Amino acid sequence: MKITNRFLVKYNIVVKTGLHIGGNKEAYGIGGIDSPVIKNPMTNEPIIPGSSVKGKMRMLIKHVVDDGKEQMITKKAFGPEPAEKDTYGISRIIFRDLFLTQKSKEELQKHLGKNFFTEIKAENKIDNVKISANPRFIERVPAGAEFEGECIVQKTDDDTEDFVELLKTGFELINNSALGGSGSRGYGKVEITNVKVEEI
Repeated sequence: MKITNRFLVKYNIVVKTGLHIGGNKEAYGIGGIDSPVIKNPMTNEPIIPGSSVKGKMRMLIKHVVDDGKEQMITKKAFGPEPAEKDTYGISRIIFRDLFLTQKSKEELQKHLGKNFFTEIKAENKIDNVKISANPRFIERVPAGAEFEGECIVQKTDDDTEDFVELLKTGFELINNSALGGSGSRGYGKVEITNVKVEEI
């Protein structure tokens, strides 16, 4: 199996409703945020891990696009499941982490304060047995924030599939679903924009 073509796919993710991709709670200590978002520890800026985009896209393509018995396209594109034997060689799509655009960094600090990039949403967790409500505090990336990222798409001499087009299909599926946690409660609506493809 030989790699014959490689493509760089750049894209942006615009957050439409508060986005929560969980991080390390231990960093906040007692009395802090119940559910923080993942951040770059060097800058304290939120990130979108490439693994989150990959995992969501893989699940959607597996159930919407690849209805074959062995789900060959999914395994080629994203690699085998952890418990499966790898019979398809390299993963055809490599996902990178996404970072805030410079404009978003400036806008968020303009509205939230210097070195602040997230919002805190208060919620109540209802205990239907005790008939009580327990408050919790969820950190989110605010609507309007924009991230930039990239993927590498590889094609081998054994492939007949167009994995660039599959990636674009995956972007559309994510646009019509949700990214991160609590998507069924309104979190994580995003729009993937500014998709650019170049051969490398």
